[in-house]
Amino acid sequence: MSKDKQSSKDDLQWQLRVSSKARYARLRILPFGGLEVVIPTRFPRKLVAGLVAQHADWARHQLARQAQLRESISLPSELRLPFDGSTTPVRYRSAPDHSQQELFVDPAAEVIEIQGSGQGAASAELRRWIRERARRLLPPLLEDISRHTGLDFNRVSIRSQKTRWGSCSSRSNISLNDQLLFLPADTVEYLMIHELCHTRHLNHSKAYWALVREHCCGYKVHEKRLSQSRNLVPDWFLLDLYANS
Repeated sequence: MSKDKQSSKDDLQWQLRVSSKARYARLRILPFGGLEVVIPTRFPRKLVAGLVAQHADWARHQLARQAQLRESISLPSELRLPFDGSTTPVRYRSAPDHSQQELFVDPAAEVIEIQGSGQGAASAELRRWIRERARRLLPPLLEDISRHTGLDFNRVSIRSQKTRWGSCSSRSNISLNDQLLFLPADTVEYLMIHELCHTRHLNHSKAYWALVREHCCGYKVHEKRLSQSRNLVPDWFLLDLYANS
């Protein structure tokens, strides 16, 4: 998979992504990330500009709506995490522009104290709190599921990813998205089973799905949930994610 940025003669910009999994070319409006064109590996790149021009009116309309939404986004007064059913109040304290020291993040705090010199700084602190809570909650669950299924892994890391909920490398290193905290626990557990099965089959072959079915007979329900769950991630989180990557 590769990515690069391009623009048309009238300055409509897009990000091109070549994906081995894509079956056809398509245009996507990323959450606060602009226009993305996804093409299969063998799709002729010389045809991309024409594809964008064909759908330029639609793209501009969607990007204009996105810009309006960006202006209306506000920070939360509390963080609700479906994964563990928690609701944590958030308190904001203004800070001088010159005060940029990082605050200690306690992922178990009963109240989140945010000190920042603007919405961007406050969003970054909230995301850091989410990351630390994910590091505290997700690895122990993965280890428990690993023991229960007998599917061993090497290491686990917690990241903020735009498109993947998780991944497994050829060395059985598993990466989990910190945004999983915004999903129901049973779907998160399935995602972990999904990645653990990749330690045996680093593909999506029939043998792989048979192993998935062995450990989660209702996997199709969770696969559908995962494909539709990006809207569960708050807009303020996505805005900061795309703005700082």
